[in-house]
Amino acid sequence: MSKLFRPSLAFILISLTCLQGFGLYFFLKGFLLTRQTLDIQATHNDVWEQFPLFPDDSNSSNDNNRRVADHPSTIPAKPSFDRVIVIVIDALRFDFLTPMPGKEQYYLNRLPIIDKLHRSSPSSSLLYQFRADPPTTTMQRVKGLMTGSLPTFIDAGANFASSAVNEDNLLRHVRQRFNSIFFMGDDTWVNLFPEVFDDRNRTFESDSFKMFDLHTVDNRILSHLWPIMTDQPDWQVAIAHFLGVDHCGHTYGPSHPNMASKLSQMNDVIERLVEYVDKDTLLVVMGDHGMSVEGDHGGESVEELMSGLFLYSERPLTLSDPYYQDLFRRIHRSRTEKLGYSIQDIVERLGYDATEHPIASQIHLVPTLAYLLGVPIPFGNLGAILPDVLIPDTQSVLPATKSQVLLHMAQQLRRNALQVHKYLETYWHHTQHPGFAPASLSPIYQHLWSAERMFTNIHGDNIDLIEQILFEYDAFLMSTIKYCDAIWAQFDVGSMVVGIVILAMTSCATLFVTFLHRPTISVQHTAIIWFTTLTVGLVGMLAFQSAQVHGWFEKMEIGDGLVAANCIALAVLFLIMSNRPSTTTNQHMAVSLDWISLVVGALIHAFTLASNSFVIWEDRGTRFIAATLCTPWLLRSLPSTATPVTAFKTTLSAPILVLVWIRLTGLTGQCREEQFPHCSYIHNGYLKFGDDSGAMLCYILVNAVLIAYILPRFFIQHVNRPTISGFLYCFSLLVVFVRQVADIYQNSPEGPEVQLSPAAITTLIKALDVYAPRAVYAFTSSTTIYALMTFKSNRKSCSWLLLTMWSVMLAMLQRPLGSTIILSVPPLIDLLTRHQHPSTIYTRLALLYVIGQHLFFVTAHQATFTSLPWKAAFIGFDDMNYYGGATLVALSTLSGHIVTWLSWLVLLSESPLTLVRRQLSIYLLLTLQSIPTFLSAIFVLILRRHLMTWKIFAPRFMLQGLLGMGASLAAITCERLLR
Repeated sequence: MSKLFRPSLAFILISLTCLQGFGLYFFLKGFLLTRQTLDIQATHNDVWEQFPLFPDDSNSSNDNNRRVADHPSTIPAKPSFDRVIVIVIDALRFDFLTPMPGKEQYYLNRLPIIDKLHRSSPSSSLLYQFRADPPTTTMQRVKGLMTGSLPTFIDAGANFASSAVNEDNLLRHVRQRFNSIFFMGDDTWVNLFPEVFDDRNRTFESDSFKMFDLHTVDNRILSHLWPIMTDQPDWQVAIAHFLGVDHCGHTYGPSHPNMASKLSQMNDVIERLVEYVDKDTLLVVMGDHGMSVEGDHGGESVEELMSGLFLYSERPLTLSDPYYQDLFRRIHRSRTEKLGYSIQDIVERLGYDATEHPIASQIHLVPTLAYLLGVPIPFGNLGAILPDVLIPDTQSVLPATKSQVLLHMAQQLRRNALQVHKYLETYWHHTQHPGFAPASLSPIYQHLWSAERMFTNIHGDNIDLIEQILFEYDAFLMSTIKYCDAIWAQFDVGSMVVGIVILAMTSCATLFVTFLHRPTISVQHTAIIWFTTLTVGLVGMLAFQSAQVHGWFEKMEIGDGLVAANCIALAVLFLIMSNRPSTTTNQHMAVSLDWISLVVGALIHAFTLASNSFVIWEDRGTRFIAATLCTPWLLRSLPSTATPVTAFKTTLSAPILVLVWIRLTGLTGQCREEQFPHCSYIHNGYLKFGDDSGAMLCYILVNAVLIAYILPRFFIQHVNRPTISGFLYCFSLLVVFVRQVADIYQNSPEGPEVQLSPAAITTLIKALDVYAPRAVYAFTSSTTIYALMTFKSNRKSCSWLLLTMWSVMLAMLQRPLGSTIILSVPPLIDLLTRHQHPSTIYTRLALLYVIGQHLFFVTAHQATFTSLPWKAAFIGFDDMNYYGGATLVALSTLSGHIVTWLSWLVLLSESPLTLVRRQLSIYLLLTLQSIPTFLSAIFVLILRRHLMTWKIFAPRFMLQGLLGMGASLAAITCERLLR
């Protein structure tokens, strides 16, 4: 007879958690996109290199310098600039710098110098709507601005820890031509290009993450910039990256007096810099991205994508003849159409005439500056030269006929196209990616070959033919951008399917073992299944890899295959477990009817994650579900014999009060971009003195009563012997209250900005922003350790101690209104535990789970990257700490879920549950999170080519993955403490 193995509940929970973690790992391994970088340095290409370029030559000839003698003569360009000033104003949205008469906003009409120069010197200045490629994180944008490459989604996560760029870039070539390069501002540049900014006497970087500080970085830049302009006659390149506008947006939003002052300061800087611009100097003013209506960035809303680009010099930068201006407009219009930019969306969202200035993708900056500065175009560039700047050297070509000017433009676009063609061929040879095979690229190459054939047929002044050549080269360049943007969105479907299989089997195993009160399995069966699964899994994966099926298992190694096979084998073992006879089995099945109905409801709700509309409006759906769950709780709580007054006091008041709390807190939240103009929240959590000063004073008074009287009494009631812990709790409440008031004051337009010069004020602010939060972190950590060590002796008191202390710490990481809502959770949980019959335990636990989602939204969070609370990273830190900051951002984002996971422990400690009911309660927590995680992965796989994948479905799936792992760890903790 085979020996039986009976796993413990702890073993089952840990195993299911590991299975879910590996399932998410494999799915994300196939889902997150990557692009292989090639560290190959470009050289100057001759205009007629490899001319004419045809498909048979591109594959058969190794002579890279072959020429056809009968080609048009080369038309040289204007001499390159000897000096360049690059001014990056972080988060400079285009409507910040274009005049908008009649509109009164703090961020409008504050940069009149741009319009003044553009109107007074139209041939010496160029103004573009500078469209960023998402994600609009600063590191990604700086990298794209200097390499001319397209970003991939996985690179967005590197914004907190920038690493050196390992591919060819514009700064590398600038450094080879110019000896004297000065840099000031955002240290992201130094992190990305350390070999360029290695001269400490000419590099003055500043920390880029002090978002509350609007002036230190900008003032430090100015303290170095003006001496460089006046006292350093040998300077050649000056780069300054100002951060004040971006920090003002993050801290106060765009509609704030501080934004007006920062933009006016930038206007003064540009006015003064113009004095140092001559015919040999180029001034470049640009934004790296825009700014959302909330003042943040990172996603792909119109407000975040549209920044500005302004070029100025005392010498002509473009041709003013009406014919050329019309040609340039036609090229820009063609690019806008081919790249799919919506003029209507820009007009509707930003309110200016988007047809007045051309749209230039940020990817076009690299080849444009390379042309103007006389350096090679970086090897991996995919951008196209802006046609406006293509001016021939008229002194070498006399007279400069229209055909010769057009020939110069066509020749430079050919040089640009040849560089892109070389990159595509090299990428194919290095990666053997099927998408870059010559046959796959043939439709794009047709434009290039067509332009080459036309060039061989030029005889005389054939203006129409040269125009066709221009548009064919441009069509090749635009088609390449569109194609590469799509091909690098190539998923490893095999890895994603493996992840989904593991997640599906994990969910099924969780449901199956739920109904096994005493699960057992044969050791012999375990060995057979393990061996069979490992063999079949590895053979199958190797077969796919040997067959080289595109998009299947390309990112998986042998080690990954072994791990996946082990995970599937473990899940199969859970699915074939049997139940040993027990006298409690019937009871177990009887009490699980509510459990089953709740799981079915969760399954139905999880299917809404397949709809972008449901995901966008998930905050309202969550509020509806939470209110709905109060109804069965209320009905099940009706006593059989009691007067209405007695019934209300004992049982009915709790669900009614919880319902009222849900409706009241549902009035606040943060609107998603997609919800405008139908978002109906009355508040986003930011509070400020102004027209509603009376309301703000009432809010502060209510919080004073809550924090000074109600919460301390509540703490004493539920925590036994609250001597030291009570003092720590009250001190933490005081810190939260003071920070609430300070936050309200700092965000008020009427509140004067605090200057940090007096030592007393500096000490006070540092104590409030750094030392007081650190004390709260220390107090919470120490009470957590104490509660965990003494939990066995006093479960109820310790569980309440954990909930109350953590609720205070998490409240400190929220906006003022969100802070109050988090502080109200412990009294809410008291309603869920008071005078309740054990038969309603599953309904109350399910309601608690939904309340966690509800708290996520009402504390002004959304499943979008732009809504991440970056400010939380600086609470308790005066400098950016990558790991500490990331932890605080995660805690702030998941605060609602964390307090409900702790509340789960409180409910199970307070309720007189049998072993069976407690196990079912713990399994319920796992199931409610594993089901939407598994289904969300399926929906993302199906919708991976959906237009809204990266904007809606991907962020929601990643949030769900975090919640799934967090719930699993919470279930393990509950089991260990309550056993």
